[in-house]
Amino acid sequence: MDTITIQYIVISILFVTAVIFLIRRTRKSLKGKQACSKGCGCDFTEPSRKATY
Repeated sequence: MDTITIQYIVISILFVTAVIFLIRRTRKSLKGKQACSKGCGCDFTEPSRKATY
């Protein structure tokens, strides 16, 4: 095999692994509760308090 073919194979494996990881992560976040658990950082019901200097 040529070196370029091996590089394409390695990059393809990394790309497919990343896509599978993102799909599993998205499915896991969409499956489950409608609301996030407390402290997850995605609660938009109360306004954020920023320090003013």
